[in-house]
Amino acid sequence: MEWRSMLKYVLLALVVLVVAVYVLRGRPGEYVPQKYFYDLSEQRLYAVPRDAFPPGEGIGGEIGDGVEAIVIGCPESCASPDDSRIAYLKSHTPEYKAKREEAEAKGEDIPGLTRAYIAENTLIRLVDDTTWHPGNTRRGAEIVSGWKVRCSHGAWVEPLFPQ
Repeated sequence: MEWRSMLKYVLLALVVLVVAVYVLRGRPGEYVPQKYFYDLSEQRLYAVPRDAFPPGEGIGGEIGDGVEAIVIGCPESCASPDDSRIAYLKSHTPEYKAKREEAEAKGEDIPGLTRAYIAENTLIRLVDDTTWHPGNTRRGAEIVSGWKVRCSHGAWVEPLFPQ
């Protein structure tokens, strides 16, 4: 009878171990939120984890070639390929990216980070343009707000994210 009691405890410990591994490592196939990046050389969209901070490595492997793409389109119920497009591209200055990476490596926030600093060091441009505009300039603000338009059937466009 002792071995049956021991077997119960061994099986219970095994179940607890399996559950702990499942919880700590994440569920298989667990969804990771993503956003779009655009490779400047390849001129192609690709998906990255939502916490990726541009500029990054492009799909062609070139450092700094991958920038965030704000992709817009009609709501899912009435989407058509003609209604989806890149509204604008977004990146950051090398100084801001370096500060962010240094803070992340230390597990800290960026000291003295302000909205003004973020706006000044966030760079905006249209896909077919070559000039980056700081987010705190009139042109940067025009680009960021310029995507708020209606689809061909009257619905407002929305930001799109990879599935």
